[in-house]
Amino acid sequence: MNTAKCVEPTTFSGGTVSRFSRNLPKALELFAERGFAQVSLRELANHLEISPGSIYNHCSSKDELLLDFIEEHYLALLSLFNHRKQRKKSPKDILQAIVLGVDSLYETHPLHFRLATRDVGCLKPKQQLYIEQLRQQFGQQLNALLCAAGLSAPGHANIPAVELLEHLPIWLAGHSLDRPQRCAMLMRLLTAPAHTPFPPR
Repeated sequence: MNTAKCVEPTTFSGGTVSRFSRNLPKALELFAERGFAQVSLRELANHLEISPGSIYNHCSSKDELLLDFIEEHYLALLSLFNHRKQRKKSPKDILQAIVLGVDSLYETHPLHFRLATRDVGCLKPKQQLYIEQLRQQFGQQLNALLCAAGLSAPGHANIPAVELLEHLPIWLAGHSLDRPQRCAMLMRLLTAPAHTPFPPR
């Protein structure tokens, strides 16, 4: 649907990156620190170092920029399921790799996690639907992996596992744990008895 139009670098004929593209990290920081709903168009333009009116030369609206950041987040999560690199691994080893990948994404892009978990409700209904579709794709792949590892029942929507990988890195960041400790905790929670096969109804 969106294909991250706003966050792609815009270059001029001389090969230089546009001011808008160069300052996108400032917009991300502003949304994450203040909250999307609290950021005015003028304040956003100031951070992007452009005039308020010229924003529309790059994005159709302020919420399209938010959509691009959140889309970027879920596409990065989905990219962790790169089956070409995982063919010879066991399901549990792949799950471990996914957990490491989620932790690595949080280390490099913590503000994307914050926006995706807090401000998705600020999007328009169609935009929210698109993000929910990406989220469901992530959940389906995660659930298929848990099923293959014998940690969930086929056809069971493992919503807690998805929410765990969305929210727990944010919570763990407030504790003095190193990366192996964070990943070990995530793995323990993902493989806890609550995720063992469920009896048929």
